[in-house]
Amino acid sequence: MTDRGRKPRRTARIARHFVFMMIGTLLAVPYFAVFIWAAQLASVSSGSAAVAFALLVALLAVPASLSATRALERTAVRELLAIDLPEPIGLDRPSRRWRGVAWYMVHLLTGSLLLVTLVVTIPLVVTITVSFLAGRMEDVAELAAVVVPFTDTTTAVLWTFGLSVAITVFTVLAGSALPHWAEGMLGPDAAERSALEAEQQRAAARRNELARELHDSVGHALTVTTLQSTAAQRLLATDPDAAARAMHTAAETGRAALAELDRVIGILRSSGSVGAETGLEELPTVVERFTSQGLVVVTDYDDGALAGLPPAASAAALRVLQEGLTNALKYASPREARLQVLRSERSLQLILGNPVGSSSPSSSAGGGRGLDGIRERARLVDGSVRVCAADGQWTLDVSLPLVGSARG
Repeated sequence: MTDRGRKPRRTARIARHFVFMMIGTLLAVPYFAVFIWAAQLASVSSGSAAVAFALLVALLAVPASLSATRALERTAVRELLAIDLPEPIGLDRPSRRWRGVAWYMVHLLTGSLLLVTLVVTIPLVVTITVSFLAGRMEDVAELAAVVVPFTDTTTAVLWTFGLSVAITVFTVLAGSALPHWAEGMLGPDAAERSALEAEQQRAAARRNELARELHDSVGHALTVTTLQSTAAQRLLATDPDAAARAMHTAAETGRAALAELDRVIGILRSSGSVGAETGLEELPTVVERFTSQGLVVVTDYDDGALAGLPPAASAAALRVLQEGLTNALKYASPREARLQVLRSERSLQLILGNPVGSSSPSSSAGGGRGLDGIRERARLVDGSVRVCAADGQWTLDVSLPLVGSARG
């Protein structure tokens, strides 16, 4: 970026910092008023002065400790200091409240510095300079004596200018340091950063799960619709009844996919978890659906092996077999598959095989994504996947643990 581009940005940043400090100045004005009032009462009655100073402390403590004040301060910091502060999560812990109180005091102090600089320091220096240039040395001596009494005029003027420059420089430095202080006082501490990272990981897991849901449901529906539409087009002239059945299957699959898509979109719009998925007990229904779509499935399992499984393993097994059967529907030649489910005390084994032609799931882009989804689902429940393509036969062998799973 050129210097011409940097200058407007630097000017805008300085202006935003100035506005932020001016907010602190406006906050500080009532405190100055109460302090002056308390100081005046102190010369009249010590009891009244004590009440006034107690009021000053209350005015400091109560707003500084309110969660609404911290929320307003975070908004001001984001908008004016350009600091990306994450929203706090979890309970309002004492450490967060104390850091919020400290930041409120910092904001007040920097605002007070700006107030002193604008109302006292700069006017005083300008007045002394103008009086000196006009030759009104009596005015110079009187003004300097107000700041530094009990000394000669020259020393008083030098001290006045020195203090004015120091206050002005300190105000500028304090304004420059505000973003750094804001991150430390309003930003997350170590525990909150860990909680934020965990929340981000949960959100990422949620997105991945929704992506798997969309791939499994919509991807399968598109595959079936494409295959059935192609078959209907091929059979339309020679076998109109078969073509009509193929189009009916495509329509039914599309309607089922729309219902599944509505479910996934509903999950995406909600703030809860993805919710319970259908389990392996629905396998006969899934097999029947694939059979109606033109895939001959030979099954070898005991119905009792499908029930009573851990929910995570059961849902993963069903999704794995759905993806495997979808691949078989796409690539099997002839369109037939053999499905075997073996259950032991500690694991569930899924074996799906089908004959393949020149192309296979592992060499196809769509199949590759499907296999990635199978591996990811198995990994989430600490399972393993083995894929073998040999002698014209494609075999998917998936093993899922039923006990001792870290994520199941």
